[in-house]
Amino acid sequence: MISQQETDQLNELGSNIKHDFLASIVVFLVALPLCMGIAIASGVPVAAGLISGIVGGLVVGTLAGCPLQVSGPAAGLTVIVYEVVQRFGLEMLGTIVLIAGLLQAVAGILKLGQWFRAVSPAVIKGMLAGIGVLIFASQFHVMVDDKPKGSGLQNLITIPQAIWKGLAIPELNGREDRIFRTEMLRTVGDLRRRQVNLHEQVAERVPHPFDARERESSDSFGELASLELADLASEQAQITQDLIAVNQRLQECEKDSVPSAKSTKINEAAALAIRQSGAAAIALQQNNIAEILPLQAEATTSLELLISHQKNHHLAAYLGILTIAVILLWQGFAPKPLKVVPAPLIAVVLATLIAALLAVPVLYVEIPNNLWSEVRFPSLSVLNGAPWVAVFQAGLMIAVVASAETLLCATAVDQMHQGRRTRYDRELFAQGVGNVVCGFLGALPLTGVIVRSSANVQAGARTRVSAILHGLWLLIFVAGLAFVLRLIPTASLAAILVYTGYKLVNPKSIRDLGKYGRGEVAIYAATVSTIVITDLLTGVLVGIGLAAAKLLYTFSHLATELAHEPGSRKVTLSLQGAATFVRLPVLARELEKVPARAELHIEFSELDYIDHACLDLLMNWAKQHESTGGKLVLDWESLHARFNPVKAKNGGSASESVVRPDESVNESTAP
Repeated sequence: MISQQETDQLNELGSNIKHDFLASIVVFLVALPLCMGIAIASGVPVAAGLISGIVGGLVVGTLAGCPLQVSGPAAGLTVIVYEVVQRFGLEMLGTIVLIAGLLQAVAGILKLGQWFRAVSPAVIKGMLAGIGVLIFASQFHVMVDDKPKGSGLQNLITIPQAIWKGLAIPELNGREDRIFRTEMLRTVGDLRRRQVNLHEQVAERVPHPFDARERESSDSFGELASLELADLASEQAQITQDLIAVNQRLQECEKDSVPSAKSTKINEAAALAIRQSGAAAIALQQNNIAEILPLQAEATTSLELLISHQKNHHLAAYLGILTIAVILLWQGFAPKPLKVVPAPLIAVVLATLIAALLAVPVLYVEIPNNLWSEVRFPSLSVLNGAPWVAVFQAGLMIAVVASAETLLCATAVDQMHQGRRTRYDRELFAQGVGNVVCGFLGALPLTGVIVRSSANVQAGARTRVSAILHGLWLLIFVAGLAFVLRLIPTASLAAILVYTGYKLVNPKSIRDLGKYGRGEVAIYAATVSTIVITDLLTGVLVGIGLAAAKLLYTFSHLATELAHEPGSRKVTLSLQGAATFVRLPVLARELEKVPARAELHIEFSELDYIDHACLDLLMNWAKQHESTGGKLVLDWESLHARFNPVKAKNGGSASESVVRPDESVNESTAP
């Protein structure tokens, strides 16, 4: 017979499962567009973001020390990942993420979780704002089907150019022409994806000596003449044939129309792509090792040029604006029961439907039918030529930023609910294991994400089951419904990130920091500016350095003001700041200015701290001053109760908490 306690436990379990199931659906709907958008912002295939979202749910969700926190690819890491991919190549991303994960896991084992929280709020908010500015600036270009520029500052400065492209007069072609242009964009986009994958496969088989002398002296270089690259050469030849077919279709479509400047550029770009792809195929067939990698890069670049000439920036801009408008309208005017459906999902669905119904010729999400084909395991040939010092530094940067963002997010999640509190070391270890798995699969690094986590709590999640299930739903959707994702316009996902970047800046945080003084605002501004002008690491280090300098100044600065009351023996000494042994000479100098036989009143309401050395100075001076007929008026009990409240609370006298003044000083104490 089941006891009442067991019945209650079963009822609670059933209630938890119900709430967690419903919450997992909400989190899945929030995570799906964000995983894809963050991948695009990071300069990696969409599949890499989706894989990270799946790992964040299934792996990290199972091990997490913060059960209601949801992990996945984060906007806060897009800038770092983009720089890593540009510097080391996509094939090295997995290795760097793997290193970051190992560092996190070791830090969790060594119980360093709490230390990652020891960062000034001004630096954290400045870091998030700087990342927000960078995301906003880069994705503004993607929102008009353009490519981000070389740096964050360039992206910011060239936003007017992106606006100008978006405001171009639309080409009102017929539906059949729009369908054809859309098909051509998809076809060439798929060819570019195949070319990128082929380039990576070639890079895995061909070593990367750093200079000509190393290449000539390499023992393996001579053996490469007999390297078997027939399968890769066959794939390159097939890409060339597909390009020829694309060029023929383009010419057939335009043979009855008057050639325009745009069509001429498209035809020239197609011819160039065919030549470059053909040359790359010949190099592979002939085992021309010296030319293989450069020609692969040129073939990829020529396909990107062909895509750029087919883009319709104004149509992409309209879809992006529509997406942002829907987000704002849904958040502002949707009925409360319906707000459980995330605004970004509504916006993406609506933009996708309009793009499909009108056959809008813009860029769409590129994702393979088989997600497993996008998995990139670390390659020994690539690792052999890696600059390991720089690679380790990149891994350390990702580990530090991801850990700080995760644990700060966990703290915020704890404030949203009354359930189990975060176990920081376990959470850090879980994040490390998740990033090890992501690195092994060549996916994006992951962190705890506040948007998904807050959605999880607000949707009524009770346990970690919700986060785990959201990863399962991502896996099922991506594995079985990849064709649906290919209907989503890239501009719509970029628009979500433009809005996300704006929210990360959060001007309200400046007002909140202002309550704690101009110094905090200055640290925030310096962190943001340095991140935008240089890079994330430099910006964070500058912020931490300024915060440390401010802390040093706070604990070493003492402002004093000695005021004489006319016609009276009363003298007031006001203290502001920190009275420590470092500033003891300043305090001693002020005390020496007090006239003999004066009645000195010390005002310490604006004093932040006083140490034993300064208290001892005051007591010794009081003895000497009273011996000459003077008087010190100081509320010792209030002073000790403020700066040593533990002993005051336990009933000890104020004088006992630091040092006992003699009877004469106590008698001079004001009531």
